[in-house]
Amino acid sequence: MGSLSSRVLRHQGRARAQQESGSGAGGSARRLETGGEAADHGFYYCPGSRKRKRSSGALCYCHPDSETDEDEEEGDEQQRLLNTPRRKKLKSTSKYIYQTLFLNGENSDIKICALGEEWSLHKIYLCQSGYFSSMFSGSWKESSMDIIELEIPDQNIDVEALQVAFGSLYRDDVLIKPSRVIAILAAACMLQLHIFRPNFFPHEMGLSSAYLYLQDGLIQQCGETMKETINVKTVCGYYTSAGTYGLDSVKKKCLEWLLNNLMTHQNVELFKELSINVMKQLIGSSNLFVMQVEMDVYTALKKWMFLQLVPSWNGSLKQLLTETDVWFSKKRKDFEGMTFLETEQGKPFVSVFRHLRLQYIISDLASARIVEQDSLVPSEWLFSAYKQQWLAMLRAEQDSEMGPQEINKEEVEGNSMRCGRKLAKDGEYCWRWTGFNFGFDLLVTYTNRYIIFKRNTLNQPCSGSVSLQPRRSIAFRLRLASFDSSGKLICSRTTGYQILTLEKDQEQVVMNLDSRLLIFPLYICCNFLYISPEKRTENNHHPENPEN
Repeated sequence: MGSLSSRVLRHQGRARAQQESGSGAGGSARRLETGGEAADHGFYYCPGSRKRKRSSGALCYCHPDSETDEDEEEGDEQQRLLNTPRRKKLKSTSKYIYQTLFLNGENSDIKICALGEEWSLHKIYLCQSGYFSSMFSGSWKESSMDIIELEIPDQNIDVEALQVAFGSLYRDDVLIKPSRVIAILAAACMLQLHIFRPNFFPHEMGLSSAYLYLQDGLIQQCGETMKETINVKTVCGYYTSAGTYGLDSVKKKCLEWLLNNLMTHQNVELFKELSINVMKQLIGSSNLFVMQVEMDVYTALKKWMFLQLVPSWNGSLKQLLTETDVWFSKKRKDFEGMTFLETEQGKPFVSVFRHLRLQYIISDLASARIVEQDSLVPSEWLFSAYKQQWLAMLRAEQDSEMGPQEINKEEVEGNSMRCGRKLAKDGEYCWRWTGFNFGFDLLVTYTNRYIIFKRNTLNQPCSGSVSLQPRRSIAFRLRLASFDSSGKLICSRTTGYQILTLEKDQEQVVMNLDSRLLIFPLYICCNFLYISPEKRTENNHHPENPEN
């Protein structure tokens, strides 16, 4: 910039000298028409170049005003560059603190001993923990001690978990392996490592406020790790730990995963791990993603109960049902006229089997015969279901019952038929679910990204009787889902609960799918209520009602 400015000044000086010289010679220097005002200064403008030819054959330069403009622009550009920040990677303050203070223990003012190990730490950092903050700020004897012995009552906590928990107080990120997350969560909960601000002032401990920062809660980080890594191997452990350590969002996420995968992706090891209390929640839920029909829920429960009683069994899923039937058939010889759930071995499982919707099992002859032959379910339960379905059939036939007319969510969720199907690839499909449905022969079609319900009356052959009433209604909910290899939900859609009224042989599109959401295999699950449950009085309430 300096040399360029000097050059301009020299040119201006020379121009003035020439002008004065010309003036002294009687004005012999005449104005160039093509140069305009520049000719008065001894220059003419040559556009497009920094260095120009002068008319006399010598070199010429650009107009000084143009040169000045360029200088100003270049100055502005340099000023802009000076004020534009550049990101350069320096040594992280967090890494320096972690290495120097935590790992090396420099300037430590307290020692923590636990599980045979010792950590040289700093009160200012420990006070990010609710556990230590209360200890140091109160009248506890530990507040003045330099060495503190920690008792570790939780068997999930080990030295490695404590190392991660203490270290998290000195850094702003933590690497948590899914295989270690439960132990780290246990340590974080004991130390109360929530998102926490210490309840003391740094100057009270002779420390600068520059060392005080807000720790992002390790408990929350563990929870996020758990939600991101739920799969068939981790879900039961995560669910139990989430309940133990109060992570309700993780518990809810695990339950959702189980509702989606228990029937769609059956697994021997998962059946072994599922507790009675968890299975009771799953079987009782209207959100259970059932494949095929309610009889398949019964079959899954039978296999699960066998694995709970014989956890050492190590066969494949294909062998499981056969082995289950063989085992229970041998047990029947010892029942002495009792069903298995009435025996001492079977009683713990009663609360789970209570949630089966038996009315939709005994509505199919083949299924009813299997359940009777298995002798697992008490006879009184079956008699009650037979009576319920018989009376519902009479209402449909003799009272001209048209079906539900409005949505009662509690009624539909507690009494609807649960069924589903897997579509392995795109194509055209048409099917019906088995069982007597009070003369409502419902055909389901998937074609060209549409799902269609049709009330079949006369058009298609039907193995059972059909109702000839002009109009029939059903309450239903349709859900679609796709899962990745770990069972995580990729995409889903639902109609919500609706009332659908159809005339004879009428069909209705119930869902139009976006092709971008179609990821196969595609799982379809439906809830249907063909006949509203009869209103019960206190004297005739249903004995198999799980809530009663």
